[in-house]
Amino acid sequence: MIRLFLVFIAVLSVPAMVSAAPAARLSDIAWLQGSWEGDGIEGAPALEAYAPPAGGQMVGHFRQLNKDGTVMFYELITIVEESGSLSYRLKHFNADLTGWEEKEKVVSFPLTARKGDSFDFSGLVYERTGKNTMTASVKVNEGGKTETLVFRFRRKG
Repeated sequence: MIRLFLVFIAVLSVPAMVSAAPAARLSDIAWLQGSWEGDGIEGAPALEAYAPPAGGQMVGHFRQLNKDGTVMFYELITIVEESGSLSYRLKHFNADLTGWEEKEKVVSFPLTARKGDSFDFSGLVYERTGKNTMTASVKVNEGGKTETLVFRFRRKG
């Protein structure tokens, strides 16, 4: 499964031929603040949480468990305002907090499309589906086969 995510990172790290980024501000995606739990990879529990916007950024974290309850990986996330739009930045960590990316590297996904409460960060799509529900989806390619991973979350608390 880790290999699948490394492929995902490689695919999304390739610059796309994109027109100007859609206009967006952190206030447009502030509905993300709070804690979200749901089904992640292979139906195993996933948790995502975001602090309120501050200093031109929203900071968050993600935890994906394995089906046996052990940690598969973590992500540390910032969503930042950039040139009148947004960018989603992250770093991945193993359960022991060793990083996947090199020390100075950050995976960055500029906003490429937006429609209402659906935000497409270069293939990583967050969509509010109800007052207390959202999905995150990403297309990954492994061995020439494309698969869409869908994470279904509900607001916690």
